[in-house]
Amino acid sequence: MPKSIKTNYIFNLLNTCTQLLFPLLTFPYASRIMLAEGIGQVNFYNSIISYINLFTCLGIPMYAIREIAKVRNDIIKTSITTIEILILHAILTIVGYIIVGLICITVPEVQENITLFLILSITIFMTAIGCEWFYQGIEDFKYVAIRGLIIKIISVVLLFLLVKTKDDILWYGLYNVIGILGGNIFNFIRLRKYIDHKHITLNNLHPFKHLKPALQVFVFNVIISIYLQLNTILLGFLKNVESVGYFVAATKLMYITMSIINSLNSVIMPHASNLIAEGKYKEFSAIAQKSYNFIIALSIPLFILLLFSSKSVIILFCGESFTPAIPASQIVAFNIISNGISAVLGIQILYPLGKINIVIKCTLLGAIINIIFNLILVPTYGYIGTAISFMITEIVVTLSMYFIGKKYLPIKLVQNNYLNYLIASIFMSIGIYSVSLLSCNDIINLILMTIVGFTMYSLTLVMLKDSLINILKDAIKPKFKALLNRF
Repeated sequence: MPKSIKTNYIFNLLNTCTQLLFPLLTFPYASRIMLAEGIGQVNFYNSIISYINLFTCLGIPMYAIREIAKVRNDIIKTSITTIEILILHAILTIVGYIIVGLICITVPEVQENITLFLILSITIFMTAIGCEWFYQGIEDFKYVAIRGLIIKIISVVLLFLLVKTKDDILWYGLYNVIGILGGNIFNFIRLRKYIDHKHITLNNLHPFKHLKPALQVFVFNVIISIYLQLNTILLGFLKNVESVGYFVAATKLMYITMSIINSLNSVIMPHASNLIAEGKYKEFSAIAQKSYNFIIALSIPLFILLLFSSKSVIILFCGESFTPAIPASQIVAFNIISNGISAVLGIQILYPLGKINIVIKCTLLGAIINIIFNLILVPTYGYIGTAISFMITEIVVTLSMYFIGKKYLPIKLVQNNYLNYLIASIFMSIGIYSVSLLSCNDIINLILMTIVGFTMYSLTLVMLKDSLINILKDAIKPKFKALLNRF
């Protein structure tokens, strides 16, 4: 049986925190060894591989989470659905590697380092056998968190042992594969624990019945990737790999910060899908509102922190050579808020309700806007133009998702207590700005900004008697009392 949302979120947040911590440890080292050119080439190739991976996945991961969540209480249906999806994914993976071979033969930019490209393409195979969607569907976030921690520790050790100079770019490419998807091997092996082979025969397996519904998710993923992966691809073709390196540095901390917020999506989506499948719409609405409130309360201070600390973050984690990336980092910081809201509306509400066509329309509009602004801005402003295009795209997607899907949203998007978060953010900004005036080194500066900023934010909410503080108190008090009783 799946654990509670709070328990799942704690484990998923633990997994997210490891994803936050390890890049903070490794990217400063890697960026100083590989420099902008090396970082840019790996990310340029990774962007191409991501498109191939997008095709071979065909929307399966996101689709499969929902389908497994619906049938997880029936072991026979769960087993059949899992095997069918794995077979479909295996067939698509073969097609994906045919595309990899054609690119190696025909694309001059890839032929500059075919070996690196092939190493990075291992992610296609690792994704196919990973079945992360299964564990998310049954809400087994404890296993995912522990496994992720172990694999990341191993990958970091390999990075420091094998990547010593700029010429070790192949080892750096292998680190990227292992660090992200190395645990997928264990996912596949452990799957035997959940599959009932006795009731599975070739006659009751119909893998291609999942093709059509997965295609809808595929269309959604393709459109999203246009303004995620295409940002770096267009920048690489229209400018150079050095510009890609600066843009990657500028967005690195944004993605890390956003992952704190989006970790809730992985928990809410399968739970919401299960509630809808069982007809528990009232409970679904209540969870959606609580999730949205939490996102608003968390995304605003994270945006402010990144906005003020971009200079310290870039210099500390990327080095002095990446200082040109600071303005781009401040521009894309706003995506933390807009992406957080759109994720709740699209992934936590509209998709479980079966309204993915609305999500597709909104992301398609954003993709068109992204391409137009990239083509206009990148030739003149380079990676700064890409950052502006990225920010505008996220705003367009969020606004359109609200206006088009408004009648299906069972939540209030604006509440009176949101004013508390704005007031708290003002005091937080004053505190962080005061710290920035001190003559401290970058690491001390960043630590002080974080501590002072969130202290000011929290104290202001306490003084305003915000409901979020009361919810946190109610959640912590029982656990604290239980801990005291043990002694």
